[in-house]
This record gives sequence, structure tokens and C-alpha cells, in this order.
Amino acid sequence: MSAPRQPLDALRRPFLVAALLCVVASFCICLGAPLLVAPPPFDARVDNVLSNPQTQDLLDAFDLDADDVGDALADASPDSPPGLGIPALALINAVLVLVLALTAARLLIGDRAVGAVQGIVSVVVGLVGLLCAVGVALASFTALLAMVSLLVSAPFGTLAYLAVFGSFPVGSAAVLVGLILVLQLSGLVCLALAQQRFLTSKGLVLLFASAAALTIVTGLLHSFVPGFMASITDALAALISAVVAAVWFVLQLVLGIVAVLRVLQLGRQTSLRTQGAASEGQDTTSTESSS
Repeated sequence: MSAPRQPLDALRRPFLVAALLCVVASFCICLGAPLLVAPPPFDARVDNVLSNPQTQDLLDAFDLDADDVGDALADASPDSPPGLGIPALALINAVLVLVLALTAARLLIGDRAVGAVQGIVSVVVGLVGLLCAVGVALASFTALLAMVSLLVSAPFGTLAYLAVFGSFPVGSAAVLVGLILVLQLSGLVCLALAQQRFLTSKGLVLLFASAAALTIVTGLLHSFVPGFMASITDALAALISAVVAAVWFVLQLVLGIVAVLRVLQLGRQTSLRTQGAASEGQDTTSTESSS
């Protein structure tokens, strides 16, 4: 005898868990990007800038000595370039993790057990995520203005920009962006395999599309400009990702508040019904005693 076939709309739990794991993995990669994609040491970046023929032409045009410029750049901040683009993708991936986690919990644990806390979780995560998105947007906008100002402030500003921000690891960043995109698309495929009804949820599909689009935009902004300008477009990508993620966090915050109000209203109605039933019981008992 052949095994009975599952209906097309049946929930396949392993694929649902796999979709959640794919999204969590992409979120973790975004957060760990600064550790995975590290620029060369500051001294090596300075030597690379000063040995560039175009830099030598710039020094000759302003009658500057390379050793003096090297000493001046040595006093600059040796911090690594900001690299905000890929970490900023963690914001939209956090929304994905929240939505999929709540969806999986409702289907795997039960709507009654999850419904009471779903609104509270959405409010807390939405508020914290919104604050983080605003912070990333401000930081990326400030970094964008600072880098553009340095780049156009020849000669020392340009040299300082090239030394600090001109060695953005475009190749390594492209690998991470590609991996994040593959995980996001794999999560969507696993979600469709878990239950085809998920594809009819316009909000969920739009959220996946937003995450994938931001990932693609980040990769394009890294690759379509010369390498020494990638730090500028990286900050621009972070700004775009933060703004889009902020919109999604606001939506989750509003939906969470609505869910909390519904739970409170339902609890109040249940309490009133219980009190009404108790009052009716007492009245009935009193009537029977009088009789």
C-alpha cells in the first residue's frame, strides 16, 4: 500500500522551521559582517595611498612631500571604515525574524498560547527596532556627509579619505551580500514548501521582497562605483536600508498596539460576562430560597 498523500494546503513543519533558520542565519551574518569583512591595517592603507601614482601626481600638484603627508596621516584616526551597509541589512532581517517567529509559533504551538503575548512582543520589538533604525540612519547620514566633505577637500582631506576609507573590501562584501540574498530567497522557498497559502499573504511576500531588494541595492551600490568611493555608497545603502526598515518597524508597532488593545478588550468582555453570570446565579439562588 502506498502512503497517503498530504493535501497541498497541509503544513509541513520541517520546511517552516528551515525557513525560520534561513532568516535567522541571514540576520546573524549581517550583524557579524564587521568581523567577517575587515579592511587592511591603517598603516598598510596609508602606504598604499602614498604609493599610488595618482596620489603622487596630486602631491606634485600641491608641492607636498610624501613623508610629510605620511606623518600627517599617521595622526589621523586609525579606526576602520564604518562599513554600515551590510550591518544595516540586519534591521529588515530582524523584521523578517519577528514575523516568521510569530507565524511559526502560532502554527506549531497554538494560536491561544501565542495570541496573548504576540501583541506585546510586536510592540517591544517594533519600538526597539525603530529606535535602532533611526540611530543607524543618523549615523550613516553623518558618515556620508563626513566622507564626501573629506573627498572634496583637496589635498589633505582627499588623502585622509583615501587612507581611512579608500580601501573598502568590495570583494568580501560582495560574497557576504550574495550569501545573505541566497539565504533570504531560500527562506521564501522553504516557506512556500511549508504551505502554499503563505504565498497568498501579500504582507509577508512584500516583506521578503523588501529584504531582497535592499540586499541587491546594497550590492549594486558597492560595485557600480570605483573602489575608493565604495565607502560613500556603502553609507548611502545603510541610509536607504534604515529608512525602509523604520517603515516596517512602525507598521509592526501599530499592529502590536492594535493586538494588545484587542486582548485587553476581550479580557474585559470576558470579565463582564463572568460577573454577569455570577450575578444571575446569585439572583436565581435568592429566588429559590424565597420560594
